Amino acid sequence: MDRDEAVNREFSKVYRGLDEKEVRTHLQKLQEEIEKQEEEISKLEGMLNEREENLNSFRSVETSINEAILTAQKAGDETKAAAQNRADEIVRSAEAERERIVNEGLSSARHIANQTEDMKRQSKIFRARFKMLVEAQLDLLSSEDWDYLLDSDVDQTERADDLDEEAAEAKRRRAENRESEE
Repeated sequence: MDRDEAVNREFSKVYRGLDEKEVRTHLQKLQEEIEKQEEEISKLEGMLNEREENLNSFRSVETSINEAILTAQKAGDETKAAAQNRADEIVRSAEAERERIVNEGLSSARHIANQTEDMKRQSKIFRARFKMLVEAQLDLLSSEDWDYLLDSDVDQTERADDLDEEAAEAKRRRAENRESEE
């Protein structure tokens, strides 16, 4: 029954007014129709509430997902920044280590070069002294005193004095040679 039918319904006229049975039947139908519509409304309201709960649930899930995405993005950014900082630290450390190794190498090379120059200088001095010693010995061997010693019966004392003088002379010559070489 629709609204117009319920409102515009006409009843038969009986003695003393309207037919009571017909009115009661109509009211019964109206009551049933109202109950049916109330049930339908209640059912629809229940469905609407269920849909709203689902919608709220989906909104809650959406919010949670958005928060998770933001958290993951933030964590990713923090991880990236930490990795970049660590990489920068490793590069700085490697550069410092490289600088230290290069400086040690240069220092070691300078030390070796200085030692080499010192050894060359010492070798030159040794060679000059050894040469003077050999020359002095050759001078002694080639002196006429050896011939004289071997050929004559000269007193040993005189000969010792002469040898002392020659040794002093050779020593003096060596000293002069050293001074001239330096």
